[in-house]
Amino acid sequence: MSMHTIRALLFGGDLPPVGAKVFAYFQEHRLIIETMDMSIEVTDLIVSVGGFEHDEMFLNWLESSGEKWALKPYEARDIQMVIATAPLSLKHQLGKWHGRKQHIKMVWGTIAAILAFCVLSVLVLWWQYDRALTWVVEKIPVSTEEKMGNSILEQIRAEGGITETGVAVKAVQDIGAKLTKGSRYQYQWVIKTDKTLNAFALPGGIVVVHSALIEKARNADELAAVLAHEVQHIEQRHSLKNSVNSLGWAALLTVTLGDVSAVAALMAHQMGAMYFSRDLEDEADRLGFQALIRANIKPDGMVTFFQTMAKEEKGDAPAWISSHPATVERIKTIQGLIQKQPCPPCVSLSFDWPTIQAQMLELGSDKKSAS
Repeated sequence: MSMHTIRALLFGGDLPPVGAKVFAYFQEHRLIIETMDMSIEVTDLIVSVGGFEHDEMFLNWLESSGEKWALKPYEARDIQMVIATAPLSLKHQLGKWHGRKQHIKMVWGTIAAILAFCVLSVLVLWWQYDRALTWVVEKIPVSTEEKMGNSILEQIRAEGGITETGVAVKAVQDIGAKLTKGSRYQYQWVIKTDKTLNAFALPGGIVVVHSALIEKARNADELAAVLAHEVQHIEQRHSLKNSVNSLGWAALLTVTLGDVSAVAALMAHQMGAMYFSRDLEDEADRLGFQALIRANIKPDGMVTFFQTMAKEEKGDAPAWISSHPATVERIKTIQGLIQKQPCPPCVSLSFDWPTIQAQMLELGSDKKSAS
């Protein structure tokens, strides 16, 4: 074992949840995990903070298959070995890790004092938790929410595979502009090259669409139905509320104080699988339907896309189904809305759909070639 060897736990693949003990070291611009005969480009690594005391380090990366891996230096001296021997290209992230670790400790120390004072209030309000959470979330300025969304998007960009140009992105932007006219948010629309059928909304007006979902949709009307639904999760602040709720009251206080960097890394890995309650899903369906009507977009795509996704449930449920369950009841509800509120001016969107889908297939091919 070299004097520069890093003792660590490796997580991912078929390894047990508690991880596997390994030895690793840096060699030029690669991280070598000698125990597993693995070699990772340093530029593919994302450094994050972890642990109850927020003093642990994780080196995260994605395999070409989309599988997530993480290496956690075993003890403090192993973390110091990472810092001492890492290539210059990783030094910036390691510096941010140290600053984020210290900042999180300071924030949590402040939060602990605040929580001690608030315990009695929490005990009084716990039975009205949802109402209290909604009230506090509504007090968060849009500027803070947008900062949060941009911080999460930065983490997602760091994972790679984000596309923000081309005919498909232009189509998403054009459809999105129709659905968000007059919104208080400045929307951003990105496509992530990913084989899972998914789309999700980030707080502050950011919608991420997986390339596989565009490949699966039969036309632009179905894509518009998905976008209309996701937009309402933003407009009604469902995404913000769920994001804060999933991380607890400590995160809520952190965000309320205007600090979003401490929670962005954690939230980035949760957004794609975030689950909304049935009530919130129904609200997003209903208001998404109204948004389609206002934009004079034929709303039938909502029904046909949900029907397509429902068929997929017979196998492994797609990610969009897991977080947005397209039940038979929801499909019937949308059909009822169409019958009750016919829209003669509504027309199908006119896009060169084969060309748009071809770009998605090309992106997938480029990713395979790169791997």
